[in-house]
Amino acid sequence: MNTISEITWKPYDGEIVNTNLIIRKGKKIQETAFFEDKVKAVPKGNAYCIGNGPSRKGFDLNKLKATGQTYGCNALYRDFMPDFIFSVDTNMSMKMVDDEVGLKTVHYAPALQANRKESKGMIHLIPNNPNWISGNVAFWTAGVHGHRNIYLIGYDFREYGKGELNNIYQNTDNYGERNDDKIFDGWLKQFRDMLKMRPYVNYTVVHDNPPEYLNYLQTGTDLGNSRIMSYKEFEETVLASS
Repeated sequence: MNTISEITWKPYDGEIVNTNLIIRKGKKIQETAFFEDKVKAVPKGNAYCIGNGPSRKGFDLNKLKATGQTYGCNALYRDFMPDFIFSVDTNMSMKMVDDEVGLKTVHYAPALQANRKESKGMIHLIPNNPNWISGNVAFWTAGVHGHRNIYLIGYDFREYGKGELNNIYQNTDNYGERNDDKIFDGWLKQFRDMLKMRPYVNYTVVHDNPPEYLNYLQTGTDLGNSRIMSYKEFEETVLASS
């Protein structure tokens, strides 16, 4: 069993990444480059991470702007432009480049995409990329930026079955049909691991009808840094008092 170690927070300056693999005289040579952090993000207010699960349908995301910074993923930009947006699928990332998302907000993606000429300098490297799904690298990066209070909106960690709304953008470009009826245990494990990696950060899942598994986010020792909150409580306490 792998032990999850706590991450000591420190400002992110950049990192060395693999850029090209060449073969010379039968030997593999890995070329690398230092990617400086050009974002220089400074945490302001709360971090609001926006997933595209159906539980956020009907909530006005514009209510988040006054009280913190917004982190979103993939097609969210079609309806709402967050402060930071993430993609890990190449087709989605290149479509976002075509739509010049990186000129309107900070667009993060993996090194292979950030390093492509086709990216036109509009993509930033996901800092210390854990190679998670795009929604989860959003709350990962909010922690890298130094946020201590992170709210997850539209994070269901599952699909609800054929004929159901399983993703806000299902049946659109780069999404396709979403007909599964299952919990995505791998995605949920990434979040549970995050709780252990940053025990000094508070994570709140905003959900009006949380599936049972969301009531058991802590595994092993309960670190006390996660909770579930209804949208009513979220609006009346967090958004009203921040």
